[in-house]
Amino acid sequence: MNRRWGAVTPERRYKPSSITQLFTKIQQEGGIINMTQYKKLIGEYESIINYLKRYQYIQRDINHSQEIFASLSSSAQEYISKEMIKDKGMVQDLDCGYIISRLEILKLYIAKDLEAKVLIQQKKSSQAKSQEKKTMFEEESWEEVLKKIKDITQKIKNPHPQEN
Repeated sequence: MNRRWGAVTPERRYKPSSITQLFTKIQQEGGIINMTQYKKLIGEYESIINYLKRYQYIQRDINHSQEIFASLSSSAQEYISKEMIKDKGMVQDLDCGYIISRLEILKLYIAKDLEAKVLIQQKKSSQAKSQEKKTMFEEESWEEVLKKIKDITQKIKNPHPQEN
C-alpha cells in the first residue's frame, strides 16, 4: 500500500532550523529594503511557524522579533529603533540594552517605515517628472514666448484690425 499511495504522514516541509536559515538568508542578501521583501519574509516566516505548530515541533509561540529586526537593512534598523525607543516600544533590560517585547509592535513599526519609504520614492519620481516638463518648456526661447504673448495681446486689444 505504501508503494502505491505513499507514506501516511507527509514528508517534513520545514524543520525547526528552517527559521534561522530564513533569517540568515535574508541577512546575507543585505536585509529587507522594501515592502515586497518584507511581505515575502513575513509570509514565509508565518507559514513555517504554522507548520511547526501544526505538527507539534514547537508547542508555544516563540518570539522571533529580534531575528526579524536583525534581518532589516541598517537604515531601517536605525529608524525603527529610534522610533520604538521614543514611543517606549522597546523594553530596557538589566544590561542597559533594549529588547523588542512583541512581534506585533515590531511589525507595525516596520510597515510604517517601509510605507514612508514608498511615499518618498513616489515623491521623488513625481519631482523628476515635473523637472522633465520644465525642461520641455525651457526649450522654447523666452523671446519666442514673449513674441507669442505680444501677438495674442494685440489680437485681444484689436480683434478687428482696420485697414487704411
